[in-house]
Amino acid sequence: MALFYTSGAFIQQCFAAHRLCLTVKKVGLPEKILLGCSSCHLLHRLTLRLLTARRAQVEGRLGEESVGQDASVSFGDCFASHPAALAMSEMDVVQDRVGLRCADCRLAYDMDVTLFETRQG
Repeated sequence: MALFYTSGAFIQQCFAAHRLCLTVKKVGLPEKILLGCSSCHLLHRLTLRLLTARRAQVEGRLGEESVGQDASVSFGDCFASHPAALAMSEMDVVQDRVGLRCADCRLAYDMDVTLFETRQG
């Protein structure tokens, strides 16, 4: 049985040290997302409270425009059609927030996390 660490410190360390190595590995929407780190070989499972989507940068400013469809549907579509375009853009373990961006769709996904879990991959 794999040992899970229930702290956001592990994913925060991955994000700080080698953020380009973090990729979305598996999606179990509406509440589970699995991220993997190819550098330290850790798997980070996020249990979500809330997932929202908005347009990413528009003319140098952060867009606040919400996406018309359900955020979990658009995130699932992004993951199904171009998973390599999804990248982690924000991490805040104090407020339990994670941000992902899709380079192809130009969408930003904001996630309120209820549980961070990490295990060796």
